Amino acid sequence: MDAVTLNAALGSYLSFVRRANRLTLDQIARAGRRYGATWSASSVRNLEQGQATPALPTLIYLALALGDLTGDRLRLSDLLGDAQTLKLGPGDQRPVTRAWLDRVLEGHAVELSDADYSRDSSSRDPYDEFDEELEHAALQKMRELSGHKLTATERADQVAQLLDESQMPPQPEWDREDGEAPASLAEERAAKKLGIETGELQRRAIQLWERPLEEESARRAGAGSTPQARGRVTRVLVDEIREAAAKEV
Repeated sequence: MDAVTLNAALGSYLSFVRRANRLTLDQIARAGRRYGATWSASSVRNLEQGQATPALPTLIYLALALGDLTGDRLRLSDLLGDAQTLKLGPGDQRPVTRAWLDRVLEGHAVELSDADYSRDSSSRDPYDEFDEELEHAALQKMRELSGHKLTATERADQVAQLLDESQMPPQPEWDREDGEAPASLAEERAAKKLGIETGELQRRAIQLWERPLEEESARRAGAGSTPQARGRVTRVLVDEIREAAAKEV
């Protein structure tokens, strides 16, 4: 199941309940006002269409109002319907599992671990994962240090270093007869995503920004940016190359 935002999940549930019980927007608004909500029919419509971001009091008012109108006693988690994979807000972010959100709404401590993020492959970000070459390099590095027991900090430093190295711009010196710089790992990824050769990607980058892809990524991300931040910027740059290519067709 594709990930949906909390607003969308709430809106879908509200729409389903309203139609299943043949309720009007105004009926729900009036039921909410009995508990102190300042709703109009338009307010309820905005909730139903996922255009409003409800605060906690709004969720409580809505559960009370729908409970009165349908005869069902609702929990806050019921307002999310059958959504199983949810994003806490709009934008590009890792979705969380419904089980985690249910625990939070039931009063458990608000904390996130890797197990609480959705494993749905459709929501995975290829730029946030190790590819085979990087994973192999990490394992090789660990084997070299097998005689030394690494602390958690040292392991994190090794991984961070490998990530940084994977996104470093190519060295200015090369032996290619055609004069093109060898493609970096990030350029190979981007070219594969666009379905073009790395040489063409490099030429398009120069045409668009007068600098290589990774240099433009580092410039936009800012000095001292993390590999993850540069990865997000790189995705934007890939989209810009795709849009520029589409205009040429």
